[in-house]
Amino acid sequence: MGLPRTIRIDDELESELQAYLKKNRMKFPQLVKLALKKFISEPQTITFEPVDKDEFLNVAEKAYKKHEKAMDRLK
Repeated sequence: MGLPRTIRIDDELESELQAYLKKNRMKFPQLVKLALKKFISEPQTITFEPVDKDEFLNVAEKAYKKHEKAMDRLK
């Protein structure tokens, strides 16, 4: 048997989760196991694409200006 794990469920999802478990007469660990097996076995559609250098520098500059005080405190 695997190690016990802890997860945190958002409040908005909690009510839907409880309704699903009650409707399907299933326990939470069973649902998590099925969901993880399905997620892991399917090919993922997330792909990484290169970012435009100028766009990245523009966003990074804005972020630095916005959080300059916090970054100075980290020095």
